[in-house]
Amino acid sequence: MTESAIEAVPETAKTNARTSFWDLLAAEWIKFWSLLSITWTLVVSGVAILAFNCYSAYGDYANLEGFSAAARADFTKYAMFDAFTPVSCLVLILALGAIGANVVVSEYSTGLIRSTFTAVPARGAVMVAKLVVVTAVSSLYGLVVVGGSFFVTQAILDQKDVGLSITDPGVAERVLASVLMAPLAPLVAMAIGVLLRHSIATISGYVVAYILVPISLSEQTYATAVIGHLTPYRAWMRITDIDFGSRPYPWPISDAWTVYAVWAMVAVILTVVVVKRRDH
Repeated sequence: MTESAIEAVPETAKTNARTSFWDLLAAEWIKFWSLLSITWTLVVSGVAILAFNCYSAYGDYANLEGFSAAARADFTKYAMFDAFTPVSCLVLILALGAIGANVVVSEYSTGLIRSTFTAVPARGAVMVAKLVVVTAVSSLYGLVVVGGSFFVTQAILDQKDVGLSITDPGVAERVLASVLMAPLAPLVAMAIGVLLRHSIATISGYVVAYILVPISLSEQTYATAVIGHLTPYRAWMRITDIDFGSRPYPWPISDAWTVYAVWAMVAVILTVVVVKRRDH
């Protein structure tokens, strides 16, 4: 074997590895969209989110004269509330969490996961491909739905000169927090799905951890406030700054971003690592 042939072997191996991962991505992309419920969930939830936010914005637009002079002078918090309301955030969390759970659990329930891992022994690579597809779709969904909602609601409010621009101080960061909630939710649901491998248990665990815990914990005591601050929903509330109640135990926005990052990293690690260590 010549020296040039020896040098060519690693490059060929690398090319095949890259090709095989692109094949995995293509396969996961096809499987993702083969679930008709996903398309309907994305469309219906997107329309519902836009409707909720527009309704809130129109309510403030119609009743602006009832606000105090101080509130009208600094309408930022109200305008951001209308751009992406807590109800809309919960709709997004439920819809995309259901999608993330379905991507994983549906394969366990049908036994397809065994066939997949038999065909592709590199289990970690399979799960990474799933994560990439889900993250890409949900990120685009968040960008379109949250971004579109922001511009439509602010156009409504701007008819009375209280709308916000994306270039206003702090606005882009707040919108980004809402956009990133879209990929974060299904990542967490996928991790729970890999751990529990049962549809009802996965959805129940996800709803408890992601919604019920942060909503039910009081901000009035130190212990419950700190626990609440460890959840993505409370982190979103902190970054968007739409909480009109008192905050006895304030915390910095940087910590809220850290919560986002930690939950995302832990979810990805669990999704990839757990399948390597469990029989399927």
